Amino acid sequence: MNSLIVLDALLLTVLLVIGVPVPLCFAGAVLVLMLFGDLGAATFLIGAGYSKMSSLVIIAIPLYILAGGIMSQGGIATRLVILADSVFGRLRGGLGIVVIMATAVFGAISGMASSAVAAIGTIMIPRMEERGYSRGYATALVSASAVLALLIPPSASMILFGWVTGTSILACFLAPVVPGLLLCGLLAFWNFALTRNMPISVPPPLPARAVAREVALCTKKAALGLAMPLIILGFIYGGVTTPTEAAAVAVVYAIPVSIYLYKDIGWRDLAEVFWRAGQTTGVLLVLIFFAAMLARVWTLENVPQQILDGFMSVSDNPIVLLLLANLFLMVIGMFMEDVSGILLASPLLMPVMQQAGVDPVQFAAIIATNLGMGLITPPTAPILYFAALIGKTPLGPMLKPTLVFVFLAYLPVVLLTTFVPELSLALPRLVLGAP
Repeated sequence: MNSLIVLDALLLTVLLVIGVPVPLCFAGAVLVLMLFGDLGAATFLIGAGYSKMSSLVIIAIPLYILAGGIMSQGGIATRLVILADSVFGRLRGGLGIVVIMATAVFGAISGMASSAVAAIGTIMIPRMEERGYSRGYATALVSASAVLALLIPPSASMILFGWVTGTSILACFLAPVVPGLLLCGLLAFWNFALTRNMPISVPPPLPARAVAREVALCTKKAALGLAMPLIILGFIYGGVTTPTEAAAVAVVYAIPVSIYLYKDIGWRDLAEVFWRAGQTTGVLLVLIFFAAMLARVWTLENVPQQILDGFMSVSDNPIVLLLLANLFLMVIGMFMEDVSGILLASPLLMPVMQQAGVDPVQFAAIIATNLGMGLITPPTAPILYFAALIGKTPLGPMLKPTLVFVFLAYLPVVLLTTFVPELSLALPRLVLGAP
């Protein structure tokens, strides 16, 4: 059976590399094990997949997707951009900061990097090009900033990680926040460095009082959207609701705000939003179903322990183990998006993290930053390709700024998150009183 597991892992890798949709990659790997493996009554795998797919915690993810879709169509993205532009838009390179801030906040609302790319990229890429930024750079910045959706709560990825590993979802929400803020700062720094020689046009400065009035007006217009993540997190950490119930509150909140207060969509427009959210949820559930089946077989065959033994054969030094685990996560992140990466890597690497003395909450931040970096790291880089599609931009002009963001912003944050535990543990301890 061990040789079949190796062949199955190779099959999964080949399918991912050649571009087969990720749920079908997992399905193919499971099918091979069921047909050729010595599993006895293979029907127990179907039960394993169904039990995972029917978990109450999972309901939160489609609800957050739906709430983010409603707020995206309902005008919140436009108002966030206008607010950030009123604060930073008159600085040289300021539109880059607008992108970073708007995607971070919108990511907190939608919980999905792809939603942030679609909502913010559609607005900001043409606007940045009009102001003198290269289109390739603008698109690269949108893709790099959209990954903040994994780190700023409430994050769908952290719900999945907590569910897969049995870690507190409340703590997982908080673990990547400080790394996410640090990443915002590094992205902003390199934005100013990369745009210093671009022929950027900057609006004329306004008196301080006029700027304050403009910011106050834009804040008022965007306040209802900005309040959404605060309400969700307030309900969760105030003990009023569970994360799943808070997701339902988010949907109930988003509908009247978008239809009656912002008035950017009507009841008929909701049908399309529900349809798209249903499509995304359907793909996600298929992925969870087959990933749970594959994880069950790999666990029965002791694959996580074998990975640990393989790492230990290289070195039993915790630093080396963590570097190997990071390398493993980076490779996974290059070939699959964050949801698939978490479903696959979390159970496999948990023994390695335990051997290295890493707290599961810190592991949440490590896996979020690593897989986030993988989303924009070639050769596959799903978010990078999606941003290129949204921005109608060839990949060539995007590569240089993307590699700068990967190696000089994301990679330092990954290493700091890995080797400085307080970056990810301080906030959960402060808010939750965790040990």
